Amino acid sequence: MKLVVDANILISALIRDGASREIIFANEFNLVCPEYLSEELEKYKILIANKSGLTAEEVSLMIALLFKRIRIIPSADYQTKMLEAESLMENDISDAPYVACYIATKSEGIWTNDSDFVGKRRVTVYRTEDLLKLMRSRG
Repeated sequence: MKLVVDANILISALIRDGASREIIFANEFNLVCPEYLSEELEKYKILIANKSGLTAEEVSLMIALLFKRIRIIPSADYQTKMLEAESLMENDISDAPYVACYIATKSEGIWTNDSDFVGKRRVTVYRTEDLLKLMRSRG
């Protein structure tokens, strides 16, 4: 199952070793993200370091490790879907790159715990708890 990963998922995985990390490293899902996510993580690197107890260098290493499991989709590959994504996410267009990536890559869902995505027509959302249940039911 191909899923677009939202920033809140990766930030959670960077801050603590919990369910998000378990899912990322379980090899159960084909995970992708928009190039935009790299910029988002850079903005929050100091916050992540403070909350996780890691140094900025350790956070950078963790980010690199996570991106070995998550393929970054270049913005050129989803740019043509941005207008459609912005119309779907009118209440929070900062999330439009995730929706554009979802549409462009023909993913099966967006993995997020952000309520702004819930209830959007044409957008399938998986929360962390949904993916944990799915993993456990398979194995």
